[in-house]
Amino acid sequence: MLVADKGYAAVPGAVAFVAAVRAASCPFRLISNNTTDDRPTIIAKLTQAGFDFALDELYTCTAAAVARLQAARARRCLVLGNTALRRIFLDAGFEVVDDADVDAVVVGLDTDLTYQRLQMACEAVVARQALLLALHHNRIYDDATGRPAPSVGALTAAIEYATRVEAAVIGKPSPAYFQQALDAVGVPPADVLVVSDDPLSDLAGAKRMGMRAAFVLSGKYRDESVLTQLPLDERPDCVTPRIGDLLTRQIIAL
Repeated sequence: MLVADKGYAAVPGAVAFVAAVRAASCPFRLISNNTTDDRPTIIAKLTQAGFDFALDELYTCTAAAVARLQAARARRCLVLGNTALRRIFLDAGFEVVDDADVDAVVVGLDTDLTYQRLQMACEAVVARQALLLALHHNRIYDDATGRPAPSVGALTAAIEYATRVEAAVIGKPSPAYFQQALDAVGVPPADVLVVSDDPLSDLAGAKRMGMRAAFVLSGKYRDESVLTQLPLDERPDCVTPRIGDLLTRQIIAL
C-alpha cells in the first residue's frame, strides 16, 4: 500500500498522501502484517523511504501475538520465521526452540522452511496440543524483487490441513486486531476508511466490521478481477491505482 514490496520503495504519491492526512489532523494508524521485521526496524525503513511515522502509530501482528501468548501463559514456542521474528519472541521472554515439545506454534513468513520443521509444527499441534497461531492469513505477497510469493496463510494452511486444527489468526483480518486500532483512534467503524492492496483478507475483514474499504492496485493484485472471488457485501467501496490517487479522486470503480 505505502511501499511497493519488501524492498520498501515508496509507492508514487504515498508520502504525499500520508502528509495530507496528517495535515488535516485526521487520526490514523498503520496496521501491519509484517512478520519479518520488528517495530523499530519497520519505522526505520519507512523513514528511509521518505515517511514520517512515530512508533506508537504502528500496530504489528507480532506485538499482538506476544500479548496473546502472554495471556495464554505460553512459555516454549516453535516459531516458523526468520531470525528477526524469532528475536521478537525471545526478547519478549519466551523460550524459542526447535522442538515439538512446545506450548505454541507461531507461523510467520519463513522463506527457508524445511519439511523437517513443518513436520515438527504438525507434531507439536497433534501430539502436544500446542496452540497454533498464524500471525496473519494472507495468501501471497510481493517479495523483495516484486515477484508474487506464498505468504503466511499458505504455510498455515498446510499445517491446518495436516492437523485438522484451525489456527488462531492474530493479524489482519482478525476483528480483535482491527478493534485495537479503532479503540486507539476513537472513531466508529462507519467513519473509518481502510486502504489496502489485499481485498481478500484486509478489506473483506474491514467490511465485515462495518468499515469502508479502498482497494489499491499498486501491490499484490494489479487488476480488479480478484474481486469476483468475494461476495458483494465484502467487496471494497472503491478501487484506485495507488493510495495517492485517493487525494485526486482518481477512482476506478465505486
